Amino acid sequence: MKKVYIVASMALFATQLVFAASVDPREIMQRVNDVDDGHSQYTRTVFATCRYQIKGGKMACAEKPRVKMMEGASKDYGKDGKDSRGINIILQPAAEKGIGFLAYDYDDPKRDSDQWMYLSAMGKVKRIVSGSDDEPKSGTMFGSEISYEDVEPTHIDDYVYKLVKEEEFAGRPCWVIESRPKPHRARKSNYSRSVIWIDKERDLILQSQLYDRSGRAIKHLLFSGYEKINGVWVARRMNVNNIQTRRITTMKTEKVVINPKVDDGLFMLRTLTDGAYREQQLRLLRKGLQ
Repeated sequence: MKKVYIVASMALFATQLVFAASVDPREIMQRVNDVDDGHSQYTRTVFATCRYQIKGGKMACAEKPRVKMMEGASKDYGKDGKDSRGINIILQPAAEKGIGFLAYDYDDPKRDSDQWMYLSAMGKVKRIVSGSDDEPKSGTMFGSEISYEDVEPTHIDDYVYKLVKEEEFAGRPCWVIESRPKPHRARKSNYSRSVIWIDKERDLILQSQLYDRSGRAIKHLLFSGYEKINGVWVARRMNVNNIQTRRITTMKTEKVVINPKVDDGLFMLRTLTDGAYREQQLRLLRKGLQ
């Protein structure tokens, strides 16, 4: 019986190897990138950030969370709609109202995203750039644990992919794929690799573990509450846990409109600096909230 068991185990192992070899992790990542997210969106989001501690095996804020309400919009541009522009504006608290972030993202892997931050209290627009061509961007959005790099699009050929394993996560069968930046991308990234759990059936990212340039785990991203709205999957909740700083940001998308009509004038620097103009642009989008 023991010999039969060993033979059966070897046969199963061989079958798994053949199956794994037939799975192309780059193709899986391409499907993830190709998931329809609509040609435009409008969202209202609440996010909270705090320093945390572990009590009784559970994570809990060790201080009063810093809570902000934000509204944002995005729209596809360029050939085949693969470029995009997006804007996010703080609504609350009152002391931070009007702080904004504007980004132009490009499908061309040789072109970096253009990003601007507007500090309403100072009345100044700051362009977000790398320290040099060989350094990543630093800083985070609105004091959260979400970095400027985290919100940039990824170009699939900037990375090398490896299928690590298959397992169930959150009740869903998943591919677990390791992504490592190629040398030209690694010079501009804060991360040396990431491990991503991808829902096999829906091609959606459920969680991701990010590692810093020294190879240490730095962030855990968790996406949950997926809901299909007008044919588009929307993650209603995202947690970004910075393991090294022991700080966490939780984002909840409370309202969303898929494929609204968005005027191109919204994605201008004027929208950041001119409150009356910005309100005029956003008022029309708020009518379709759900």
